[in-house]
Amino acid sequence: MATPEIGVEQEDGRWNESSGDYTGEDASPERASGSEMDEQRKQQMAYQYLCHLEEAKVWMEACLNEELPATTELEEAFRNGVFLAKLGNFFSPETVPLRKIFDKEFKVLNSRGLHFRHTDNINYFMNGCGKVGLPKVFFPETTDIYDRKNMPKLIYCIHALSLFLFKLGLAPQIQDLYGKAKFTDEQISAMRKELEKYGIKMPAFSKIGGILESEMPVDEAALHAAVIAINDAIDHQVADSTLEALRNPSAHLVDVTSDNAEDYQIALYQAKSTKAAQALAKSPGKEGMDVYDTLLTQAEIQGNISQVNDVIRRKKAEEALNLAVKEINKALNSNNEEALTLALSNRAARLTGFVGQNQTWYMKMLEEKRKIKQQQTGLPDVDLTQSEIQEAINSANDLADQQRQCEYSNNHL
Repeated sequence: MATPEIGVEQEDGRWNESSGDYTGEDASPERASGSEMDEQRKQQMAYQYLCHLEEAKVWMEACLNEELPATTELEEAFRNGVFLAKLGNFFSPETVPLRKIFDKEFKVLNSRGLHFRHTDNINYFMNGCGKVGLPKVFFPETTDIYDRKNMPKLIYCIHALSLFLFKLGLAPQIQDLYGKAKFTDEQISAMRKELEKYGIKMPAFSKIGGILESEMPVDEAALHAAVIAINDAIDHQVADSTLEALRNPSAHLVDVTSDNAEDYQIALYQAKSTKAAQALAKSPGKEGMDVYDTLLTQAEIQGNISQVNDVIRRKKAEEALNLAVKEINKALNSNNEEALTLALSNRAARLTGFVGQNQTWYMKMLEEKRKIKQQQTGLPDVDLTQSEIQEAINSANDLADQQRQCEYSNNHL
């Protein structure tokens, strides 16, 4: 029986993503044979794994700010370890310096193929995972990747790493693309054949959150009860109650700030609703589901807390920057050199290279910068931006250094 493109509505029915069957008003009433059902199950497993590959690809692209090969080519692209080592540099640069990555430009790979030194890249990646504390249970073997013996184990590791880093506030959250990612019948069948070559059991991607929590040295019963209480508080949508639940020591959450309570509630409620909807879309009958398929895990809760904190921290830093720049312009407008020096030294302004003894030069260069901007805009009153102020400081430092060098030379003639 031909399998329609998964996730795409057909004219005479719909592919059931949960059961791996084709149903609809006009679908054939005949029950599929055992061999047909087995074929459908294998196709469905291949589609799910392709979705996990796509999720890993999109997440890594967000971390690396670099485009990766097509999803169907991703496994082969990982064998040389370059992208993995770059990912290691992203979350643990001290463990995986860019200079240590072998064949970053793929010159050796393109001219001579895989080289044994490519395994160094894979090992760098796993060293980085160990450095940040990812539990060893998620680690693949080097040969799983380099010899392509068990690529699902690597993708499983990347998914676990994404959730672990999200919890630490070091990376964005990985997306759930099941039912959203589209692949052709040919691509799904090709992946099914590849999976059959492995001869292994597919890792349980949906259980990663629970495994991460069970690997942590804490009172599991108390942690579980605390996480259940947090999920219940989230549903009631009372920020103060949710904050109280988050502060339960048994939940082992960090950086929970009372000032951000409302933002925590909004973010957690959205995350929980999204997770529950996605879980029910995969298993409408709730068969085989456990409690954490619809509830947020401790790692997911911590990840959302860290994300909210980061957004608010960035917002406050931007507000402080704008205020600092405003103070600099105010001091410049009043021609107050002492006030200008104080404003320029404010860390919130994010200026580099400030030298107190160059204050007269700063006033001179900033005034010149402002006059040029007035001429360019035709406006009598203009304020300088942070980048324009930085440019003036750099120019002032250069001129001040040149003058000192001239004075030194003249004094030693």
